Amino acid sequence: MSSEHTVFQTFLGALEGAGSVLLTCFAGYIVARRGLLDHSTVKQVSKLCTTLFLPCLLIVQMGPELSVSSLSRYWIIPLWGLISTAIAHLIGWAGQRLLHLKHWTIIACGRPNSNALPLLLLQSLESTGVLSQLSDDGDLKRVLNRAKSLLLLNAIVQQVITFQLAPSVLRLDDGQHKSDAGPGTLRPGPGRILPVAQDEERVGLLDDSEDQEEADGINGRGALQPIQDMPDYRWPRHLEFAKKPLLTVWTYMSPPLIGAIIALIFGLIPPLRETFLDEDGTMFPAITQSVKNLGELFVVLQTFTVGAELALVPSSSPGVLQTVWVLSIRFLVMPALSVLFVFLTAGKGWYVDDRLVWFLLVLIPAGPSAMLLVNVAELVDIDQGPIAGCLTIAYLLSPLMALVCSIGLAVVDAKS
Repeated sequence: MSSEHTVFQTFLGALEGAGSVLLTCFAGYIVARRGLLDHSTVKQVSKLCTTLFLPCLLIVQMGPELSVSSLSRYWIIPLWGLISTAIAHLIGWAGQRLLHLKHWTIIACGRPNSNALPLLLLQSLESTGVLSQLSDDGDLKRVLNRAKSLLLLNAIVQQVITFQLAPSVLRLDDGQHKSDAGPGTLRPGPGRILPVAQDEERVGLLDDSEDQEEADGINGRGALQPIQDMPDYRWPRHLEFAKKPLLTVWTYMSPPLIGAIIALIFGLIPPLRETFLDEDGTMFPAITQSVKNLGELFVVLQTFTVGAELALVPSSSPGVLQTVWVLSIRFLVMPALSVLFVFLTAGKGWYVDDRLVWFLLVLIPAGPSAMLLVNVAELVDIDQGPIAGCLTIAYLLSPLMALVCSIGLAVVDAKS
């Protein structure tokens, strides 16, 4: 009876948390539908989230957890993120081949929202008391900070994988091009360099005005390709051998990835860690606190813009079969697989004995698809309507994450 009561209370708390996430997303939807935000503004806000707020969050949230000892303890998080994402993509590919679905369903099946949605859900679970069940010392703030750090570590891994895969897969669909120019016609003007598409969840990488693109002679699809015309920096002759590999690596860098690298450097070097990341450090009150303030803007603002994006992108019917397939993978198959993984492996000494880590292993592969699908579809010039329609339904079903959370906590309790 007591156990059943605990599971029920956990489900109610998780449902309240998932509901708060949905309402935050819905607020963005309503604001955009009322005309208070236009597509250009939403893209700029989302770009700001990705290029400034998310890197700041990564530095202050991941840095303290990226010591050598922490990395040796928590390696299972990024590894499971890599494996589960690969499995989900493979299942999506199998369904696409067998059921003759659109290729975008492969990415929709494989890539969950790994940033804003789970981070906001964790905050809500902390406020409803659910997260307290994963605390051994009663310090909920410490548990929440550690959970955020581990989720962000997974998000960086998934971002790298997906953005090497998504553009080429989505290009296999019908490709209703908006320009007569061929895919190889990218020729940036003097001094103009287009970045690689670099957002984890969603970000507008094109200029606000398509007319400006035409005037500059730019094909927006090139934003998904490596930078073509890098300026000649007149490298010293003795460093010429390093020029090509370094420039190649730089074209695949992104603000979040740079933020993660900075967090790793600060976390692994004791003097920098003590100066910037410890609350008693010399630079913490002035510099780190400012970075922390900016980073805290990311979670709610990004979730808000997800709702606004769903309101502004013209949607169309994604088809019953495609919708059911994607939602089944995201809300049934992957959560079931993650629960099975934790049930079979946790507590056997294969990885860290940590209730929070076990719970996050259940949470990582679950939930609606990432909003990046709409942005990549825009950039590779395919019909965004069915994708937006499918994502709208997926986010309306996001309260189902309460069931995933309650089952995950029940499994964690059983393995403890």
